[in-house]
Amino acid sequence: MKSLAIEKAKVLIVDDQQDNIDVLSGLLEMKGYFNIKTTTDSRLTIELCKTFCPDIILLDLMMPYFDGFQIMEQLKECIAPDDFLPILVLTADVSQEARQKALNSGAKDFVTKPFDFLEVDLRIRNLLETRFLYLLKKNQNKILEEEVKKRTLELEKANNELKQLDEAKSDFLNLISHEINTPLNGILGFISILKSELKASRLVEMLKYLEVSARRLERFAWVSLNITRLKTQNLVIYRDKTIGNHFVNHVKNKYAEQFHEKEVSLKCIDGSCESRIYGDVVLTEFCFDSIVKNAIQYSPKGGEITIEIKNDDRTAQCIFSD
Repeated sequence: MKSLAIEKAKVLIVDDQQDNIDVLSGLLEMKGYFNIKTTTDSRLTIELCKTFCPDIILLDLMMPYFDGFQIMEQLKECIAPDDFLPILVLTADVSQEARQKALNSGAKDFVTKPFDFLEVDLRIRNLLETRFLYLLKKNQNKILEEEVKKRTLELEKANNELKQLDEAKSDFLNLISHEINTPLNGILGFISILKSELKASRLVEMLKYLEVSARRLERFAWVSLNITRLKTQNLVIYRDKTIGNHFVNHVKNKYAEQFHEKEVSLKCIDGSCESRIYGDVVLTEFCFDSIVKNAIQYSPKGGEITIEIKNDDRTAQCIFSD
């Protein structure tokens, strides 16, 4: 134990014989201990423990008023369950029965009378080393607990901020989607009317490109909104078992014009599209839309796109080839 720790150690000596106290006090002062309290009246022990807060108690067993065993029983009410306050018993009784009784009462070690100075010094040092190591560990645990609590609060704060950002992002995309879709509905509606009214091929062609651009913008708004909802778990998914041909027919009808223009065909392999897919119909249609649209775009003229659906007990695998 470092000298600094020795100098700081608080030692309480309880012995009804002043001569014993003088001997022990002199030894302790010679070894560097200066924070020492003593009493010959066992009735003052508990009060001294509360006011002095010793790091070790040197306790005589045979005393008037309260003997050492009674003092140790009283100390149990003063010492916290998570504290380590060593009690070094001073006794002339070296019997096994006395030692066992003292240990059961709370003593940590013994010193026999008459005192052996070297033995007394070593036993006090050993107990104080244990005491200070225990306090160090307790303090480190407290620091760790406070650090964990601090980090937990920081994580909770960061998590709340992320939730707020997700909510803000979701609200923003809802607003953007609404602000885009509202004029788009008007644009697409007028495009439909104009297409039915206009006959000039050049104007119809221009309207066609205008409609494609508007549809792309509409799709962008829908995709952005739903991807955000998926990430923030705000998108309600309605799962159902749907036959694969439903999705095949969906893309055939949706991209009929593109299939015709590029002379690209779409077919299922070995009737696998009779299999059922368990999932959200709208989202699955969107997946088919995206993949088939891309396949048409990059397929050569007269090419072929095939779809194969493989099912097991838990998943459905859709394989697209072009």
